[in-house]
Amino acid sequence: MMRLREQQLKPWLNLRQIPREPAPSFPSPKSRTILGSRGGGAEAGRDEQPTETLPVGVKVSNLPEYDGTGDPQEHLDEFYAKIDWYDLSDAAYCKVFRTTLSKRALAWFNQLSVGTISSLEQLTQCFLHYFFMNKKVPKTAAFLFTIRQKENEPLRDYMQRFVEAVHEVPHVNHELLASIIQQNLSPGRFKESIAGKPPSTMEDLLMRSQKYIRIEESNASNPSLSDKRKG
Repeated sequence: MMRLREQQLKPWLNLRQIPREPAPSFPSPKSRTILGSRGGGAEAGRDEQPTETLPVGVKVSNLPEYDGTGDPQEHLDEFYAKIDWYDLSDAAYCKVFRTTLSKRALAWFNQLSVGTISSLEQLTQCFLHYFFMNKKVPKTAAFLFTIRQKENEPLRDYMQRFVEAVHEVPHVNHELLASIIQQNLSPGRFKESIAGKPPSTMEDLLMRSQKYIRIEESNASNPSLSDKRKG
């Protein structure tokens, strides 16, 4: 029978290495039970732990769900973000974590051997290890070279795609970024501007792109004005 120790541990602090704000205090001594024993089979063995409670008025809701197909680290990050305000025992946190699992992930939890888990940190490490193959591989700067402006694609749409791609690549050098977008842009005044004076930061790149987006959209809405400028 698996028993989770009752210490008020904060294991996610070790995992995330970020400061945690003090949990809010609740003056009422009343409480409500969460995840009580359901009885029957191996699951009953897991539930035969001391009753875990939450202060009255506190609901652990809107938690993320993990079915065993997504990135396990992303699920943990979302889970921690939701429970950071609560001050529960380690056993209670483990029980709450179990409620976020479904399908393949819940099947994994149910097959855990009795007595193998003694803390939330141990549970989450087992979770990450088991679903390791689902973890997303960080993209490199080489990925950005594939984000080319399509034929007749508006500059606004392309810049939105490019910025979203940049967010998927950690620690991109700004000089390299300017070189990449210059290569990826279709011929035009914005591309010439970057070649003449490379942007020093991402913010600089976006600010300068706005000027050429306005020009492009103005020309598209008033073709006669565009013809005069060309003339």
